[in-house]
Amino acid sequence: MPIFAGSRYEGLQFTSLAMPDGVKSRRILYLRIPGKEPSVTRHELLPKQELDFLSFHYLGQSRQWWRFAEVNDLFWPLDLPSGAKLDVPG
Repeated sequence: MPIFAGSRYEGLQFTSLAMPDGVKSRRILYLRIPGKEPSVTRHELLPKQELDFLSFHYLGQSRQWWRFAEVNDLFWPLDLPSGAKLDVPG
């Protein structure tokens, strides 16, 4: 699986493993678990707004939506109600 620029997996060390059937597999040697990002901005969700939109608006990349989920401790970010107040990752 390719790792895109800006991914939380970018820059991690990988190793290649030979599986019993001879297929090579790349595995992460260790996973960096970042601390919670500081937030100085809060956003109140409007109807139909989703994390990918907020990510594009505030961070410039819609694929960084997971940063909103992490900074707000969201388990299931697809069911956010209108009016929810979210911290914007710094």
